[in-house]
Amino acid sequence: MSYQLPSDSRFVTVDGVRLHYQVLGRDAGRLPIIFTHGGGPGSTAWSNFRLSADAFVAERLCYFVDLPQFGRSDMVPVQGPLFRWHAGKLVGLMDALGITRAHLVNQSFGGCVALRLAADHPQRVGRLITIGSQPVDQGALAPLPLFSKHAATLMSDYYLADGGPTPDKMRQLLQRYELHDDSRLDEENLRLRFEASNNPEYIRLLQAPGAFGEWENLLPVLNQVQAPTLMCWGLHDWFGSIDVPMMMLNRLPCGYLHVFGNAAHHLQTECPGDFNALALSFIGAE
Repeated sequence: MSYQLPSDSRFVTVDGVRLHYQVLGRDAGRLPIIFTHGGGPGSTAWSNFRLSADAFVAERLCYFVDLPQFGRSDMVPVQGPLFRWHAGKLVGLMDALGITRAHLVNQSFGGCVALRLAADHPQRVGRLITIGSQPVDQGALAPLPLFSKHAATLMSDYYLADGGPTPDKMRQLLQRYELHDDSRLDEENLRLRFEASNNPEYIRLLQAPGAFGEWENLLPVLNQVQAPTLMCWGLHDWFGSIDVPMMMLNRLPCGYLHVFGNAAHHLQTECPGDFNALALSFIGAE
């Protein structure tokens, strides 16, 4: 397996915001795939999905997109509802690159953005895969840990406390919040995540009131998502239990749920072979 970072970084400007993306694969007449990332420190599409790249690029163009405020994309404030704002930028990227329709494969935060895009622009999405995405403000049975006092300082602790980002702090964050099995920590991913997180521009955003927009609960609009949607969930996901995707499943017109028993929030890192096979089967030949 290569798993090497694509050397050709590309940029496109949407509504005055410069977005960074990378492309792998070849156009064999099938719908392209757009990969988006989670919201944790240092997240990028490539670092989140580098262990999936080789499995997907044989017969498709694959776009690894850094949303605004992440990776090498512009560090700009979000204006208005969070997921709708980001979805608008992602649709703008598709327009700029001439992508009429695509499959969307997404980690956590990126899946929330993808669901908003699919609700607002159903004709632009073929099939949609989310991993640990929870665009809701509570679970069916319990509050979400992300909204508890125990997570209130998660970002500021990493970026602002004790001298700011370090590789050791990133290691602890990945093992505590994203992985079930600490031994599955990928050292290259650790390096990529730390380097992307060590960004003074993002720290300035953290210190700017309102820079991350208004939280959206997407539960009321999930019935507008017409794309077949596969929700992948790790049984040991720190950010929410299985009742969260079950609640979402009841709203999606064409929803599916697959639970990985020995994984947490980044199940494509812990179980790359199982995830890649499942995702490729779900996407099919379109």
